Amino acid sequence: MAVEGDTKNKFGRNWTFINPNASQGPGTWRLSTIDEIAGSGTGGGGSLNTVTGTDPIVSILEAAGEVDISIDITKLDEKA
Repeated sequence: MAVEGDTKNKFGRNWTFINPNASQGPGTWRLSTIDEIAGSGTGGGGSLNTVTGTDPIVSILEAAGEVDISIDITKLDEKA
């Protein structure tokens, strides 16, 4: 049985077991970020410097470290 904070790699992704309130329900495996996995040895972490989109995906820098990503289907060619 997994315990809070256990990590595993499955399907090429890192997962962390969480259970915020054991009295209300079972725990679950959640996708992990690099920073959550202690000693992962992957380096990196931090922030993204560039986020770009190709039509119909639009990315707009809202603030430092905050990007709004959306899909604008009006930029697609009409189907004949």
